[in-house]
Amino acid sequence: MEKTTSILFDVQEDVKLVAEAIKSVLDLEVIIYDDQKTVVAATGGGAHAQVGDKVRGFIVSEVLKTSQPVYNYHPGVHELCKPCSLWGNCPEKADVSFPLIHQGVSVGVVSITAFSQEQEMILRQKQIILSNFLGKMADLISNKISSKFLTHQYFSLSQMLEITIQSMYEGILAVDKEGRCIELNNSGSKILGLTKEMVLGKPIHKILPPLRLKSVLSTQKGFKDEECWLEVNGKNVKVIGNATPLLQGDSVVGAVYTFKDLEDVQRYAYHLTSENDDASTFACIIGNSKALHATITRAKRIAPSKATVLILGESGTGKELFARSIHAESQRKTHAFRAINCAAIPEQLLESELFGYNEGAFTGAIKKGKPGKFEMADGGTIFLDEIGDMPLHLQVKLLRVLQEQKVERVGGSDPIPIDVRIIAATNKNLEQMVQQGTFREDLYYRLDVISLSIPPLRERQEDIPILLQYFLTHYSEITGKQIRGFSEETERILTEYKWPGNVRELQNVVEYAVHMVDASWIQPNHLPERISRTNVAPSWDENAILPLEQLEAEMITKALQKYGTSVEGKKMVADALGINLATLYRNLQKLKNNM
Repeated sequence: MEKTTSILFDVQEDVKLVAEAIKSVLDLEVIIYDDQKTVVAATGGGAHAQVGDKVRGFIVSEVLKTSQPVYNYHPGVHELCKPCSLWGNCPEKADVSFPLIHQGVSVGVVSITAFSQEQEMILRQKQIILSNFLGKMADLISNKISSKFLTHQYFSLSQMLEITIQSMYEGILAVDKEGRCIELNNSGSKILGLTKEMVLGKPIHKILPPLRLKSVLSTQKGFKDEECWLEVNGKNVKVIGNATPLLQGDSVVGAVYTFKDLEDVQRYAYHLTSENDDASTFACIIGNSKALHATITRAKRIAPSKATVLILGESGTGKELFARSIHAESQRKTHAFRAINCAAIPEQLLESELFGYNEGAFTGAIKKGKPGKFEMADGGTIFLDEIGDMPLHLQVKLLRVLQEQKVERVGGSDPIPIDVRIIAATNKNLEQMVQQGTFREDLYYRLDVISLSIPPLRERQEDIPILLQYFLTHYSEITGKQIRGFSEETERILTEYKWPGNVRELQNVVEYAVHMVDASWIQPNHLPERISRTNVAPSWDENAILPLEQLEAEMITKALQKYGTSVEGKKMVADALGINLATLYRNLQKLKNNM
């Protein structure tokens, strides 16, 4: 018997019941076929058809094709029966074949057959009633198919949802409107140290009293990124999570709490700030200018040394890339490189991030404490970016580390020996800060053993086309765009631009242009407006006599290019041109109207 996967076989038991119901009402033999003309159900104990048999069924084929019923009161001589081998000698007295329609498609046929004159008379006399009855039976089968599909879909989605919930990294805890726990996923069970069986059906305020889910239910207001201390079976667990009320119309039906172990979150964040980048070497520094080559040569000489290095340079010049490259060519390259931005981390956290802390050092300190960046860089290199932003009281502690090669954790008193090379960097004038009293003089001289100045991009213009092509290739590959390059005018604008944000700004501009371009060449209109509008080529030579209005426009444009378009920049433009700010704004509006 050929195996089938038709939808009627999916509801075969229901189809069989319908066939038996039709027979019991009409006292006629019933066969139900699927869309492949395979018998799905048959009455008569298999005397006329066997489930699973596939028939030629010329009339069945016609009904499937047209989705219209066929009333055959002349079996054996009916036009549709001509191809049949029983043509002119059919044992049937009459038959009715009725389509089974599901969602507008024929999925099968109900065939009712009369084998006696008496049964034939019943079919003829009750044709209208029969049609209505078979139509209702067909609808019943269609509904059974829909119900089966929806049930299957429901269970499939429910199973997928359950698998998703259980496999999520975050803990998930759900309560009903009474505050009773109805779900706790695997991650939540692991974080809290509670099994699902221990919490299901129990009031959450009794299991985890500090958790504010009861107020979420009463106020219908959730919370986000809230830290919470939980005591579970005598163990303290600190989590951070979000709570959301579940609403049905205006009524609250429950709440969901998603949470993470706070220690894991902190560890992950710590990992992000200290990740090594083994791919960063001097070969990654792009450019052929003499200024850049001289800097790289000096940096390579510095690399094997154990001495402290102070890297000086504007924002975006690649100070960290140089620091990583120095580490990669030093004898410490097999050990850790740890980077920390002294300006990016709040002052109250910077000390513990640098030097670590002991258990109980402050509220929220994890058990056993945590090592700081200096300990984690032991044997390797620590990069202190934006050193000029370090608070004075931490400068004292850093000076002690430089002098003694030992660190003391916050809350601790025992010095921990370390072997760390320090590379510091800043975009500030530390000598001036020393004179102003905002940076310690003794620390400055400790850091400035060997200094390395990174040239700004405006001092190495010949590197700009190389960098443009490098980043163009990079972002073209990412976006999948086929971009041939920059037009001559675009490259001129980008080469003449002063790049106050240096290589980082250039990289961002190329990325922007790649996303904006819809052709093979990047044109000036694909550049950010601040660059395309402030790099207009002068339309006059220095010996030409120009109308005052044109000369005024050129001078304003040149001044804006130099000082910028911010409010402060415009004030400086007005001062430089010897006009007041209101006059400048009027002239800018006039220029805009003439464009």
